[in-house]
Amino acid sequence: MNTKTVGIVGLGKLGLPLALVLCKAGIEVRGIDASIKRVNEIKVGRAFPEPQVDKYLVKYGNLLEVSTEYNILNDAPVVFIDVQTPSTKSGKFDITLVESAVQKIHKVNSEAVIVVSSTINVGDMDRLREIHEKICYNPEFTAQGKIIKDFESPKFVLIGACRRGDGKQVASIWKKVHNKPIYVVEPIEAEIIKLSLNFSYSLGIVFANMIGELCEKFSADSSKVLDIIYEDRRDYKKGLGFMGPCFPRDVNCFKAISLENYIGSGHRFSDLLNELNNYTVERYLCKIKSLSRKKIGIIGVAYKPNVPYVNESQPLEIAEQLLSDGYEIFIYDPLAQENAKQALSSDKVYFCSTIKECLEKAEVIFIGTANYSNIKTKKPVVNPWI
Repeated sequence: MNTKTVGIVGLGKLGLPLALVLCKAGIEVRGIDASIKRVNEIKVGRAFPEPQVDKYLVKYGNLLEVSTEYNILNDAPVVFIDVQTPSTKSGKFDITLVESAVQKIHKVNSEAVIVVSSTINVGDMDRLREIHEKICYNPEFTAQGKIIKDFESPKFVLIGACRRGDGKQVASIWKKVHNKPIYVVEPIEAEIIKLSLNFSYSLGIVFANMIGELCEKFSADSSKVLDIIYEDRRDYKKGLGFMGPCFPRDVNCFKAISLENYIGSGHRFSDLLNELNNYTVERYLCKIKSLSRKKIGIIGVAYKPNVPYVNESQPLEIAEQLLSDGYEIFIYDPLAQENAKQALSSDKVYFCSTIKECLEKAEVIFIGTANYSNIKTKKPVVNPWI
């Protein structure tokens, strides 16, 4: 797909660098900003604080046309929106300016593919699509001080496209800028990825500071400690919480040491981890009970696949809770069966010799360990692993 002209609405801290990066790639850019002052500053090449912006403006600015009038976008096949979305009192983003830009673009160019680059809330794309059907979400992953560098050499580009063809058209623009990976996903997935990535970075900062406080107390080198910890980062998938003979004990030991040594972040963080881990059990109990059946099959009760151990097993905890609430439980886990029998003492728990037996006797199936996550049955299934 050949896109020689691109529009950009919003020529602020992110929009102007984006425009100049596209100009460098040989694309003619028509930029809109509501502020006549901003437009004039760009026209006269005012000194901008972001690195490389002034240099790019001199070198590639001949391909950039700027205005406050939307009619210059009337034949642009793709138009990016990079306006502000300030936080409201609730913490959500106010997308009033994004909505306004979508409406104005639609009025002058109903055939354009509109690309929202501003940070928005999870679910906002559905609302924006009601205004303009050909719309994508292409969030930016940039940092002040190296915005142009991040645009030209990102780890990846993320595009949430309602229509696959629109996503490919946006991807074709980025392919002129770099050869980094481009992921085209559903808009809701892109919205979740954008918000969650920054959430995970925030979590990482809190974790690093907590380890730093621990290291201070014991005169350890926090940089050395963290660098080695980061050598073993694990990409977990969704499922049940942390279980087994190691993780729960280590979290509680971390809490105890933190309490003894007045490490406030350590014991608070440990409490939060345990609270969220316990919430996982509560969440799946609610899912099971919502199905209003009294015979529950649990396939896999070990703390992880292919082991006989049930230390801190959440499937086993779920079985215990259901039994105390008057449910009948049918369990299949040939390796962990003997250990589970010792942990569960009730005349309403039955251990099945085959998966088929468990599926036949139960009314609802709960998948306790990930190795059984592909089991097929017409009965209701609660599966944490998919």
